[in-house]
Amino acid sequence: MQELNLSPDSVKELFYYAGIENMGLLKVDETSGDIQDAEKSSPIQSLLIPYILVMLMFMLGIMGATPLITAVMEEKMEKIAEVLLATVTPAQFMAGKVLGSACVSLTTAGIYIVAGMVTAQQFGVSAMIPYNLVAWFFIYLIFFLVMSGSVFTALGAACNDNKDAQNVSFPAIMPMILPLFVIMPVLKNPIGGLATWLSLFPPFTPMLMITRLATPVTIPVWQPVAGLAGVIIFTALTVWAGSRIFRAGILMQGQKPTLKNLVKYIFKG
Repeated sequence: MQELNLSPDSVKELFYYAGIENMGLLKVDETSGDIQDAEKSSPIQSLLIPYILVMLMFMLGIMGATPLITAVMEEKMEKIAEVLLATVTPAQFMAGKVLGSACVSLTTAGIYIVAGMVTAQQFGVSAMIPYNLVAWFFIYLIFFLVMSGSVFTALGAACNDNKDAQNVSFPAIMPMILPLFVIMPVLKNPIGGLATWLSLFPPFTPMLMITRLATPVTIPVWQPVAGLAGVIIFTALTVWAGSRIFRAGILMQGQKPTLKNLVKYIFKG
């Protein structure tokens, strides 16, 4: 500045700190069509809300679906399944297990969601609650629970003892755990290629699509709809395959639940 003969008073405005605030996107009022000003974006709303929703779905799946392996296996070992199958079909037996577990998890989810809303209203932060996602959350949760429950019930029917149950538990849980490792990349760029394609992969769709929908970024409407369609188809295939394994394995003794045997149960019954 001395070489250019600039006085301190003439350049002081160059050194002022410019305050920057994180703002959300502009919105269009659906009734009037007017453009609404952007609101300040909150780190809690951007990170904490999606993380809470995905962890809630994960915990409900773990607590509701994974015990089905042990429950079905014990009924098979203690010959309770043989008594039950004298009065109901294998499909009805499996449906009772899956739907009972899903209803318990849905009741728990309802309690947590309502409690969260009431708590947010008491603390004056109800604006951060994504009320428009409640329906999406429960829709995806239902198929997530049915999908997971069918897998764990079928594996329980194919197991003969606790060792078998322990061997198949971890591979079955992996599709539920893997989405947790990509939550942060999805939150950083919800409309990126990685987040989009992973959220459209049916085993990961319920958890990752809810994560993307809970962010302040607007997700194209076709993506959650396409993801839901994929989940419905995949859930139907999972229920069909699980019922085939359940019917063949529930009364079979001595056969290990290997991948070869499971595939044989699916296609040959």
